[in-house]
Amino acid sequence: MKTKSQLRLGGLTMPVIIMIAIMTGFISCKKTDLKSSTPQIDAFAANDNATIVVPAAPGVANRQASESPKYNTFYGPQVQMGNGRVRTWVNISHDGKPLAIGVEMTDGALANLPQDPTDFAASTFILTLHQKAKAVTPFDHAVIDWNVHGHEPPGIYDKPHFDFHFYKISLAAQMAIPPYEVDPTGFDAPLPAGYMPPIYVRIPGGVPQMGAHWFDPTSPEWNGQLFTNTFIYGTYGGHVTFEEPMITLATLQSGNTIQKDIPQPQYYDPNHTYYPTAYSIWQNPVNGRHYVSLNNMVWR
Repeated sequence: MKTKSQLRLGGLTMPVIIMIAIMTGFISCKKTDLKSSTPQIDAFAANDNATIVVPAAPGVANRQASESPKYNTFYGPQVQMGNGRVRTWVNISHDGKPLAIGVEMTDGALANLPQDPTDFAASTFILTLHQKAKAVTPFDHAVIDWNVHGHEPPGIYDKPHFDFHFYKISLAAQMAIPPYEVDPTGFDAPLPAGYMPPIYVRIPGGVPQMGAHWFDPTSPEWNGQLFTNTFIYGTYGGHVTFEEPMITLATLQSGNTIQKDIPQPQYYDPNHTYYPTAYSIWQNPVNGRHYVSLNNMVWR
């Protein structure tokens, strides 16, 4: 039988040694759990500049797919969203014509999104456009707004969704747009005839740092069908200031390929540049990334 002195190790009794061993194992497990619970952010590699191909949809003409021009894809800087990254891109043909402009999202960007509907800063992702995109389109920058519970009107757009704003005004001008209640004059400024598709209707009021929103009342969600995606125009100060595909999280997660025509106005401001006439939504099955594009660009 061992004596008490034989059960000591370095001045520690056996019960103490056992307790230390248990605590060490517990702490080790906690470190492992902590490490495993830390989300891994999937990002674009620094040299990841592959050409983006906009898929064609049956029954919708796609200039890029039908003519197959030679072109390059130019990217804006990446921004973290959820557990992934997002960035803008533009396809420009070798003769200098834009074919499509859009947003690329890693699959992780659709996970671990902000859940506080009042934390607008956390749910807003400002994206810079490549200088070449600014040179051949009317767009200055893009902003993704995540709406965890959707927004008004209830029963229409109250589904978790993203607003993909492509702004024609500067970021400074966009951020200076006040709440409607503070100064409604810019929101209510009349839009000259012909600068909005004739079927579009304005939603009363307006949103700070965005503007007034216009919708297509012939869209499915206004006619008894479930909202999945739609196209919005925005105005402020008597000008069309943004174009916006609005898409539910479920639609993006489905990976389905969607391409729709964009209702067109009679006049454009600014003119003498290229405007999109369709928008597309799809997922690349090879890399798992999600895409939203404004495409089929036409000189106006």
